[in-house]
Amino acid sequence: MANPAKVLSFLTLVVGGGAAVGLLTVTRRAWDTCNVQINDVGNGVTLLFVGVPVAMVVNMVLFNVVFQLSQKGKGGGKFFKPLLAALIAITIADLALFSWAGTPAWSVAPICPGNVPPWWPTYLPT
Repeated sequence: MANPAKVLSFLTLVVGGGAAVGLLTVTRRAWDTCNVQINDVGNGVTLLFVGVPVAMVVNMVLFNVVFQLSQKGKGGGKFFKPLLAALIAITIADLALFSWAGTPAWSVAPICPGNVPPWWPTYLPT
């Protein structure tokens, strides 16, 4: 039988890390489309040294906290319900992070109206 702490650590790394990579990929694509640059530096450097640590920490801590709290709460399941709750929390947090960093209000980007890339689905708020 697997050690529950090791399983949680593995899930935290895989789900939190995977979500962080997804967030950074979407942000990089949006910045490239809208020609966003920070302090005349290519956006890859900014995402590497600022985006990666922030996204990894936020997603991994959020996954771990929500997963553990969902297991202990009333009606909490052993695995599926906490996993689903953590995935929903990460999705909401990553959408908020993308809305804040991926479509920066301070950027003057005539290419993208409202700094929202044209490929972004209109039914998802930013």
